Amino acid sequence: EIKLYTGGCHCKAIRYEFAHPDIYSMPVLSYDCSICENHGALNVYTYDKDFRFTKGAADDLTTYTFGSGQVVHRFCPTCGTSIWPTVPGGAFVVVNTRTIDNIDLKWLQVKPVDGKSLASVDAFVRKF
Repeated sequence: EIKLYTGGCHCKAIRYEFAHPDIYSMPVLSYDCSICENHGALNVYTYDKDFRFTKGAADDLTTYTFGSGQVVHRFCPTCGTSIWPTVPGGAFVVVNTRTIDNIDLKWLQVKPVDGKSLASVDAFVRKF
């Protein structure tokens, strides 16, 4: 069953919604790469066509890249909440479940992922 999820940053300047199967019925991914560990990201993936901003826009977010620069991390410029990273290709959106409204984290099926060993974003995309 597809559900509509809403979420956004802490200060509510950025809001989004996306359609996705029940998040509790599938693993969310916990990468061990430095930035994901640093901000505690627990990620789910949805198709770009199923995600939209309801307040603010992608261009309103502050961006940060490191390493190869292939992944663009996006943050609210006011409160600093990590909203989502984008990867080349744009077919899907990575959503940090910690920014989704009314998610009870203790019921998530967290799957550790060895992000440090992924040689490139292409390897990452092929893996998932």
